Amino acid sequence: MCGDAASKLEWVLFEDLSLDTTRASLLLRLRDRADADAWALFDRIYRPMLTRFAMRMGLGREDADDVVQQCLKAVAQHIGSFEYDPARGRFKGWLRTLVQNKVLNELRIRRPVAAESGMLRSIQADEENPADAFERIWMQEHLWHCLKELRSEVEGTTYRAFEEYVLNQRAAEEVAKELGLSVNHVYTIKWRLTEKVAAKMKDLLDGDC
Repeated sequence: MCGDAASKLEWVLFEDLSLDTTRASLLLRLRDRADADAWALFDRIYRPMLTRFAMRMGLGREDADDVVQQCLKAVAQHIGSFEYDPARGRFKGWLRTLVQNKVLNELRIRRPVAAESGMLRSIQADEENPADAFERIWMQEHLWHCLKELRSEVEGTTYRAFEEYVLNQRAAEEVAKELGLSVNHVYTIKWRLTEKVAAKMKDLLDGDC
């Protein structure tokens, strides 16, 4: 699913929900290095998220991969001391600061002259500042993860109707005709799968850390 579709989905599904944090239970599970499922889930969501952000900040793919590996190593090193305490800030903010600092350090190493001349400030002052970029990528990657799960759980035609009507914003009548469904059925699919995705997002992100 392209970025534009993800942005549309954010507005269609979640404009009234506060789903901007990482579920505390997942972070607590990561304290157990033997919990392979928790680490696999974390890697599936956060590795591409951090990679996209690092490249958005100006790194090439190879350097971005190096930075992301450093970030994941830092998470592994520090997660053991994680305590759920909203007053001390959320994991999302800590992670954004971590990756942003590592990207800037990498840029200073790779482009010392540019860094001294103000290129780093120029990158940060781009059309979308790093904080906003991180927020956008954060939401998109969580949405994509939930949609991948949803796609594996529902019948193909059902998901296709949801994808075309909700994500691609095609007319319900057009989608219904193409897939051999009634228009009311397309509306029902939108409602039912929207509820499923919202529930998945809430389950994944419900918390205040």
